[in-house]
Amino acid sequence: MTFIYPLGFLALAAIPVLILIYIIKNRYTEQTVTSTYIWNLSEKFLKRRIPINRISGLLSLLIQILLVTLVAFIIARPVITLPNAAKAYCFILDGSGSMNIVQDDKSRFDIGREKIKEIINDSMNGSTYTLIYAGDSTETIFEGYVDKERAVEAVDNLEVSCAAVDFSQALLSAQEYFNADPRTVTYLVTDKTYGDSQNVNIVNVSAESSNYAISDIDYDLTADRTLKITGNVVSYTGDAELTLNLYLDGSETALATVDLDVKEAEATPFVFEEFAEDFFEFRLAISESDDLSLDSQVTVFNIGHENMSATLLVSDGPIYLRAALNAAGFTDFKYLTSEEYEKLPEEERTTGYGLYIYEDYVPEVTPREGAVWYVNPDKSPEGGNFGFQRQESATDVAEFNTSSKTAVRNMLKGVIYNADGELLDNKSFHISKYVKLSVRSGFDVYATCGSDPLLFTGANEYGNREAVFAFSPKDSADFTLTATFVTLINNLKNYSFPQVVEETSYFCGDIAQINMIPGCKSIRVESPLGKVSYPDTSTTLCEFELKEVGAYGIFLTMSDDSEREINIYVSLPTEERVPFEEGEAFIIQGAAEEGGPAGVIDDLLIIFILIAVVAAVDYAVYSYEQYQLR
Repeated sequence: MTFIYPLGFLALAAIPVLILIYIIKNRYTEQTVTSTYIWNLSEKFLKRRIPINRISGLLSLLIQILLVTLVAFIIARPVITLPNAAKAYCFILDGSGSMNIVQDDKSRFDIGREKIKEIINDSMNGSTYTLIYAGDSTETIFEGYVDKERAVEAVDNLEVSCAAVDFSQALLSAQEYFNADPRTVTYLVTDKTYGDSQNVNIVNVSAESSNYAISDIDYDLTADRTLKITGNVVSYTGDAELTLNLYLDGSETALATVDLDVKEAEATPFVFEEFAEDFFEFRLAISESDDLSLDSQVTVFNIGHENMSATLLVSDGPIYLRAALNAAGFTDFKYLTSEEYEKLPEEERTTGYGLYIYEDYVPEVTPREGAVWYVNPDKSPEGGNFGFQRQESATDVAEFNTSSKTAVRNMLKGVIYNADGELLDNKSFHISKYVKLSVRSGFDVYATCGSDPLLFTGANEYGNREAVFAFSPKDSADFTLTATFVTLINNLKNYSFPQVVEETSYFCGDIAQINMIPGCKSIRVESPLGKVSYPDTSTTLCEFELKEVGAYGIFLTMSDDSEREINIYVSLPTEERVPFEEGEAFIIQGAAEEGGPAGVIDDLLIIFILIAVVAAVDYAVYSYEQYQLR
C-alpha cells in the first residue's frame, strides 16, 4: 500500500495528546443531593458499576484514537499498487462518412464513442489512454492520459465527419505506439469489416442498415430552353421501388417525379426533361427514407449564374451586339439608350452592375466599380487607359494577333485557335471603318488594322477590367454576325467576370478554390451547419476545405460594400455510401507482450471514510448512554 499524501499522517500526533488528557483528567465530579438516603443508594449503585465504568473509560479512549487514525488515513489517501495490472490502451476511432448511418436512433459514430468510453470506464486505474481520430484528417486527440474523466470528456467532444477516410496514417501512428510499448492494447472502432487483423481488436459497430443514393448528376439547358437532367440512383441494400422528385429554384412543390425500379448495387439511370426559361438551382430528392439521409438528395447550382453579375448595356442601336450578348449567355443584362442613361441619378449610373457596356457612347463619369467595355468610343473616357484620336475609313482587313502569349491565346481560343491550341484558317476579317486609338502600356492587343489596335483589354485607372472595340459591329458584319464573334464575346465575358468558383458540385473532403475577382475586399464562407470561416485573400486564389455535406454560401464583399453570394453543393463521397464495407487487412507488425502499467486501487478512501463515519456515530451513541447513566 502507498499513500498519495503521506504528510497526512502528521495527524497521528493527536493520539499522544488524547492519552495525556485521559491520564490527567478528573475522574470525579461533585454532585448535590437532597438526602442521605439518596446518597447511600447512589453509592450502592456506583459500587456495582465500578468495573464497567473503568472499561468504558478505556473504550472511549480507544474509539477516539481509532477516529484520529482513520482521519490521518483519509488525509494521506491510501492506494494499493498492483504491478502490471493495468493496460496501455490505444483507440482508433473511425470518423468517416458512413459512420453517420443511424442504427436504433443512434449514429454508428455515437455507438463507437460509447464502446470506447465503456472500455475506459471498465479499465483499472493506472491505465493509460491514447486516441487516434480518423476523420477529416488523422490526428492524435490525446496521448497517454491516465485520468479517465478527461479521456471520456475528450471522446464526447469528437464530431463525425463526412469525408472518405484513408486509415494508412492512423495505422502508422498506432504502429509507432506499439513499437514504443509492445504491451499496448489497440482497438479499432469502425463500421468496416477486415479479413485479417493482427495486434488490434476490431470493434465493428455496423448493423443491418438501408441506404439509397443519387449520383452522377449532369445537366444541359438546350437552345429551346429544355432543362435535361441525367443521373443514377443506387440501392446499396436490396431491391427497392423508389420515387425521385425534381424541385426548381427553391420550390417545395415538385416540378416532376419519376418512379424507379432499383436493383441492389446497380446504377439505375433516370432522365428529367422539363421546360425552364432559366434556373439558378435544382434539387433532386428521393421520397423514401433510409438510414443515411446525407446522400438521398442533392442540389446543383447553375455555374453560369453563380459566376456572373448584372450587366448594363447603353446603346442607341444595339442590334448586332445585343444578339451576340444573348447568344453568349448574357441572361442578366439591362438595356438603356444613352438618353435614358443620362437621366438616371449618378449613383444609379455608376453602381449596381458588374459590367458596363457602352456602344457608340462614352459617359461623362466612368463607374468606379465593375468591368467596362467600350464599343466604338467617340472620345477619350475618364479614367480609361486609352485615348481617342480620330475616325478612320478602311478597305483593308483586320488581323488577329497570333502571339504565343497566354492571355492572347486564351482570349482567341475558338476564334483563331482550336481546343488543342492549333491555329485555324480564319486569322482575319474585313472591316470598313474603325476608330484610331492610342493605347497605353499594360494592355493586351488581340486584333489590329495595319498598326492600329482594334481590340484590346487591360485595367483602367480604377483597377477594373476594361475591354475596348475600336470598331462598331455593324462595320464588320461578315465577322460580327458569325458564331466566331459569339465565341469572342463569351471569352470577353469570362475575362470580365472571372469565375469565382470553377465548379459548383464537390465531394466532402475536396478543396474548393475561390478566385479573387477585381474589387473584392473579403470573402466569408458559411457551411451547411452555420460555421463561418474567412479564407486568406492575400493572393489571387484562396482555398478552403469542404468538411460538411450540403450547400455552402460564399459571400464576397466588394469595395463598395455590396455583397455577392455564390453557392456550391457538397455531396457525400461515393465510397462512404456503402453500409457494409470490407477491407483487406489491418495489421500492426510485431510481437505483443503481456503486462502493462502498474494498476492502482484507490477506492480505499471511501472505505476509510465509511469506517470513520460509523466509528463517529458509535462513539456519539456511547457517550450519550454514559451521560444517561449519570
